[in-house]
Amino acid sequence: MASVAPPLPEGPFDAGGPSPPTGPAPPGGGSPGGGGPEVALLPRGVGEVVDTAIALYRRNWKLLVATAAVVVVPVQLLSSFANRNLVSQIGDTFRSMQKGLTPVTGGGTSVGSPGGLLALLALPFLTAALATAAASRYMGRPITPGRAWRATMRRFWAIPGLGLLRFLLIVVGLFFFMAPGIFLYIRLLVAPVALVVEGASPASALERSWRLTSGQWWRTCGVQVLKVVMFLAAYVLIETPIFLVSLVAGPVGWLLLGIGGSLVQVVAVPFLVAVTVVIYFDLRIRKEAFDLAVTAQRVQSPRVA
Repeated sequence: MASVAPPLPEGPFDAGGPSPPTGPAPPGGGSPGGGGPEVALLPRGVGEVVDTAIALYRRNWKLLVATAAVVVVPVQLLSSFANRNLVSQIGDTFRSMQKGLTPVTGGGTSVGSPGGLLALLALPFLTAALATAAASRYMGRPITPGRAWRATMRRFWAIPGLGLLRFLLIVVGLFFFMAPGIFLYIRLLVAPVALVVEGASPASALERSWRLTSGQWWRTCGVQVLKVVMFLAAYVLIETPIFLVSLVAGPVGWLLLGIGGSLVQVVAVPFLVAVTVVIYFDLRIRKEAFDLAVTAQRVQSPRVA
């Protein structure tokens, strides 16, 4: 028999005040008057998980895009500026080839720029803030980008701590051939969501992800593959024209590349995190009867006239 876990654990997820009073959810999901889960709490198939994430994203795209833009825009512009010489060199080579001239090779610019390092450091915080926002809206709770980031900053050391632990475990798995690394990546996939939703420590978040994905590896992997394929297809279709335009734009090519990259990422990254959030709640519904626990709590809550 599935164990019933506390549906609404205390933690950064709950920062910002009490939840609004809730009433019965309408058929098919949604929250009456802004209260209650925004989607129906029920087990979902691989495609249904992605569909639910798309619906969650579509209803809350302004919140999610604004939350992402806080970090994505400055980091992307800084990274593009740091690599401006490389972009210029590639553009010169591209234009020379168009004219039938022999490309002139010069001193390259290291791709491992300060902007790239900053992006790597910012990614765990961006994921945590988006997970906080998406999980709050999944449960029908009001939240703003500012509140999502304040909740994230309260876990300032836990977030990079979890990121480092996951990275080391996955790298160790990859060291022993590819399969163990992929296996560990899927088993630890929802740890960042558990960290912010449950207020767990890095080690506890890893343990929670391991338990939730136990017996659900193939389903979780299927959802992950589907979301990555969708992301890559959209990324190539949107980013390729932007990259080609930046090559022929001359000195401002790096700026166009930074702006274009920012637009792509502030739209795409929230979707990726939203899918992971839906996976997390779907696993809790399957493994812990999360839907029954939420329903019981809502029935027991006093109704406000």
